[in-house]
Amino acid sequence: MLKYILKRIIYLIPTIGMVAVMVFLLIHMIPGDPALVMLGNDATPQDVEALRDALGLNQPLYQQFFLWVGRVLTGDFGVSIHSKVPVLTSIADRFPVTLSLTTLALVFSLIVSIPSGVLAAVKHNTKSDYMFMLGTILGVSVPGFWLGLLCLLVFSVQLGWFPSTGFVAIWENFWEGLRYLLLPAVTLGLFMAAVVARMVRSSMLEVLRLEYVTHARAKGLSEWKVINKHALKNAFAPALTTIGIQYGMLLGGAVITETVFSLPGLGKYLVVAINMRDYPVVQGCILFIALVYVLINLVVDLLYGFFDPRIEYK
Repeated sequence: MLKYILKRIIYLIPTIGMVAVMVFLLIHMIPGDPALVMLGNDATPQDVEALRDALGLNQPLYQQFFLWVGRVLTGDFGVSIHSKVPVLTSIADRFPVTLSLTTLALVFSLIVSIPSGVLAAVKHNTKSDYMFMLGTILGVSVPGFWLGLLCLLVFSVQLGWFPSTGFVAIWENFWEGLRYLLLPAVTLGLFMAAVVARMVRSSMLEVLRLEYVTHARAKGLSEWKVINKHALKNAFAPALTTIGIQYGMLLGGAVITETVFSLPGLGKYLVVAINMRDYPVVQGCILFIALVYVLINLVVDLLYGFFDPRIEYK
């Protein structure tokens, strides 16, 4: 197991390296000059040039890249051009908010997707199955920003059940923090719930046709035991890949959700940094999100052995 983990970590190095190159090149292709954004349109060309020189933006692009990579390898993600705060410090302050949001969205999606996917497979080609398919199509089709605005309008403005703005840390006051995070989590997790539910349904349909399930029924086991003890565990292994990928995508979806609900997380911080052309912040945040994403996939690979004992790690 340890050998396998070390091998996977080594494989992650070129992946992160490619992400670093792409992030650096793409962020420098965004129109706009950070120095001009900071000084405003009334700044003189001399002032803009002096600030560009102070920020190191006048250096050749390849020099800027290697300087940045060198700092990253030492754990230094740079300093924000605007706030003058180390990027890693800002990430550490805001990532717990994003982690709370994405984890709650994951819990919501699993609570909805697994039972509904199993039920749809058991009730295959019935009205329940058709309603399930309609619901999953709606789930993957509804834009996240539109759903978030609709939830704010209905549940916050009209009904007053949830606050429309603000944030309370869930680790400081659980129930109050839950009120602030519930709507964003539902908005963020709906797409994942639809995707995972369809995968669970598909996997369950395949497993329910296998001989060992028929044998379990022939032994007189109740349908509940057949589904939960014999079928679901084996059907869940393929769905685990989808869950890992979708959870990683939640980090990207949090950018829109946190902006709509004004949450002080990593996603909103990234949007503000892009608008302000804050290169170190954008590069550091995207690289950090990519690192979290690949680590999630590593954890998913390790969990396969629990659901399928036939898997060996070499």
